[in-house]
Amino acid sequence: MANRTFGWIQNPSSTDTLRNILGIFVPGSDFHTFMVSERLPLLASAGLFKTPGLYMDFQKILRRNKSIAYDILKGQGAGSESRSKAKCSGLAQAAITGQQFKEYVVDGKKIRIKKPYTDDWTADGFLRWAVSLGFLDYNYADDTCCITESGVSLVMAKTPKEKNTILGRAYLSYPPVCRVLGLLASKGHLTKFEIGSQLGFTDEAGFTSFPQNIWVQAYEEASDDKEKKTLRSDTEGSSDKYARMICGWLEAIGWVNKKPKTVKENIGAKSYTCIITSAFEITDLGIANYNKALGKSKDPRISKFVYREMLASKASDANYLRMRRSIILMYLENHTPRTLDEIKTYLTSKNIKEDLTTIKDDMTGLINIGMDIEYDGSCYILNDNIEKLAPYQEQIAKDTTDTVAVKNRARLRLHNIDHKYLTLIDYAFSGKDKCIDFEVYTIDLLVNELAFNGVHLGGTRKPDGIFYHNNNGVIIDNKAYSKGFTISRGMADEMTRYVQENNDRNPERNPNQWWLNFSDNVNHFNFVFISSLFKGNIELMLNNIKQSTGVEGCVLTVENLLYFADAIKGGDMHKDAFIDQFGAGKEIVCTIYRT
Repeated sequence: MANRTFGWIQNPSSTDTLRNILGIFVPGSDFHTFMVSERLPLLASAGLFKTPGLYMDFQKILRRNKSIAYDILKGQGAGSESRSKAKCSGLAQAAITGQQFKEYVVDGKKIRIKKPYTDDWTADGFLRWAVSLGFLDYNYADDTCCITESGVSLVMAKTPKEKNTILGRAYLSYPPVCRVLGLLASKGHLTKFEIGSQLGFTDEAGFTSFPQNIWVQAYEEASDDKEKKTLRSDTEGSSDKYARMICGWLEAIGWVNKKPKTVKENIGAKSYTCIITSAFEITDLGIANYNKALGKSKDPRISKFVYREMLASKASDANYLRMRRSIILMYLENHTPRTLDEIKTYLTSKNIKEDLTTIKDDMTGLINIGMDIEYDGSCYILNDNIEKLAPYQEQIAKDTTDTVAVKNRARLRLHNIDHKYLTLIDYAFSGKDKCIDFEVYTIDLLVNELAFNGVHLGGTRKPDGIFYHNNNGVIIDNKAYSKGFTISRGMADEMTRYVQENNDRNPERNPNQWWLNFSDNVNHFNFVFISSLFKGNIELMLNNIKQSTGVEGCVLTVENLLYFADAIKGGDMHKDAFIDQFGAGKEIVCTIYRT
């Protein structure tokens, strides 16, 4: 079975391009005619197909009016070549016109036109969008797509009003749209960060939201316009991007207005104010249509299209999670109120053994993706009707990786802090790809959940972050390693440099003066390495740093960080007692927890 990623859409936004993709499936439509008579011949004449035989293959496919294999639509990647140099290998690629003008030789003549095809990644994005909105039907058995009645209607729509009506109905069948509309309807004017923090399975690394107050702090303390521009354009979590894209779709049909929002954030004793441009309000038209999704109008409730791929993102055990959550949704489909114990018993009957805490987190996540699930304090009831959710034909075994084992163990011990911080475990074990996320969400935990003073730093010649309480300050170095972290000589030297810079506080030594982020009353310092697991002679390397700087430090696994955080939030440990341990010269372990 092919591994497709339906459900969560970040990049496609052009509904005109979406219609063109669908037009491939509708003989007689304007775009189908264009493909047959103009686009494909152009690609062939210019030598832009990956293999010459694709021209005739694609012509035959377009004329037979049947389901089309997903790989034929998407095409192939660039292989060893750069994406920009790759030739066309998919029908959907051929249907999308690029943005850049290029020069081609056609029938012996040079012409300069926009690139008449795109890459497989872009094509895949539009295909996933079409499937997720119900314009294309996907067949798991043979990995093919065919167009639906609503897809044909969108292709044949004659007026903008007709087009928007069809799009609107499709959007209401897409759960994340309903989640976004619901948040805007109930909470008013929201930024992409405020929406993103409540969108998706927030305890998984595939659904990240950049903490708004940390973003505002970074933006207001940015040293120049270039850094501010980078923060505006590139600094957001995956869920923030989902939120921004969805709001863009809804803005285009008049359901949402984009309206900059002035936000004020307090971190410790400092206050920061700035304008976030990616902020949105629901319109009267948006409210009216959201009520349709809830069945509060004369029109019948619109069914939700739920592809199982929507039920997890980048988690290492994503397939198992999708299976488990699919079974939960199918159990709730008859709209009967169910307790957590009843859901647990049903899962057990399907050979899935999970604790109540895990199931509760699943229910929270299902609500956050946009399922209309009510909870009265004891029972959950699903109000939605579901389509497209295909059952798994085979049992998927639970993952046994270190990441999953630690996360499952921690989930049971965390009673006081928000379970979204379980993503820290994903980040810690992820390797270098998620190192910035690891840094940011560590500070998020310390500042927003535990009310320490602190700031994310990172970047050139800065530690990853700092935090402090009363007169005690700590320098943080996050290390994301999938197999555990060993303090190398180079990494010890780097921490030594940070500690010594803080000791000396000489701007000539480091002009960025990162140490000024500590309050003036902080006069006692430690350092910490935070990682997944630790290996090697940790105590020797910590002692070497101490001998060079006179400052003591420790190491801390992300698992124990979460346990300490839970103990502090639950009132079982004072902040002073926590921060006093950072001079231990060894790994510190939390022994305080509730069962």
